[in-house]
Amino acid sequence: MGAALPSFSPVPHPSRAGSFRTRRPGRSEPIRRYVLMSVVAATAFGSLVLGGFFGAQVASAAATAPAAAQCDPPAFPTGAGFQVTCTITIDDTVSPAGATASTVTATACLAAAGVTPPSGCTTAVTTSNQLVTSVNQCNGIVVGGGSNLTCSVAVIDTVPTGAATSGVTVNQCIGSGTGGGTQPTLLCAPVGSTTNAVVTQCNGSGNGGGASTRVQCNVTGSTTAEPITINQCNGSSNGGGSTVTCDTTFTNNFVAAAPTTTTTAAPAGAGGGGGTTTTSPPTAASPTAGAGGGTGAVGSGGGTGAVGSGETGVTGAASAAGGSTGSLAAVIPVGSPQTGLGGAAHARDNDLIWLAVIALAGAGVAAAVGIRRRRIHSAGAATESL
Repeated sequence: MGAALPSFSPVPHPSRAGSFRTRRPGRSEPIRRYVLMSVVAATAFGSLVLGGFFGAQVASAAATAPAAAQCDPPAFPTGAGFQVTCTITIDDTVSPAGATASTVTATACLAAAGVTPPSGCTTAVTTSNQLVTSVNQCNGIVVGGGSNLTCSVAVIDTVPTGAATSGVTVNQCIGSGTGGGTQPTLLCAPVGSTTNAVVTQCNGSGNGGGASTRVQCNVTGSTTAEPITINQCNGSSNGGGSTVTCDTTFTNNFVAAAPTTTTTAAPAGAGGGGGTTTTSPPTAASPTAGAGGGTGAVGSGGGTGAVGSGETGVTGAASAAGGSTGSLAAVIPVGSPQTGLGGAAHARDNDLIWLAVIALAGAGVAAAVGIRRRRIHSAGAATESL
């Protein structure tokens, strides 16, 4: 036969005649404690893991600077007979405190050759807390002939006064305007062939023959306050009768930091009589010393004086001529800091707040389960002892 089932012996209830209770084998207390500790440890570990994961994601995202691009294939065609007009403005800003921000305003227009803006135009504005470091536009499009390409880039840097700048190198109008036609075919300023240049534009474009000065490209501004590279109008608008007109402009705005306000302590008084303040007008936040005894500050004709500034000062003992020698009491500023009554500046981190809420809720649930099990165990033990 199989193992015998455990038997339960009826035990008379001490207060109820004719009633019985059944004594059941109790569970091991160490097992309950182990389960409770496991729940608390798992909750805390999960909170730490989630906090580290989100923090790593934010740091990784902040390490990549944005790149601006428009009017490139496949969004724009490579065929013939188009009028393409694209402009993009980059506003990069660095505050005196080092905070960065950028605004990109891009307008792209596409229509049949000879149909000028505003036909077929769309505008998009994008903002970021990072600086734009590269621009790519109008490359490898409308190469079938009979097209007109007009593109421009404007870079505006707003930086603190004294910020360093770097020179603008140029690589443009190389291998462009070939294929015959009326001479000259190029009107570019400056003409440069610099490897890894800041501006690379109008190279290998406007080929296939056509009118005079069919390739006109310019770079204006010799320095840039923030590093950036421009790549535009390269390998585009080739084919008979096509034109290319592209330019890049750099503007640097230097802004001085806001002046700081300093507070200086007023000198001590040096005479008798009624005291007068030395700072005009007096302020409650910065009491100034008077120039006499009586109600003045450190005087030479009185004993114990008070800081006088037209406001209620802080009493202190001073050394008076002909009087007893005392120690100057420290003047304690009246009022609380701008961040609150002695507190630090408030800051919010919603991810960490939610993690704290989850950890607290898990600990609460675990504690409630442990307390309930302990009460049941204690009640059972008390009953069995009767």
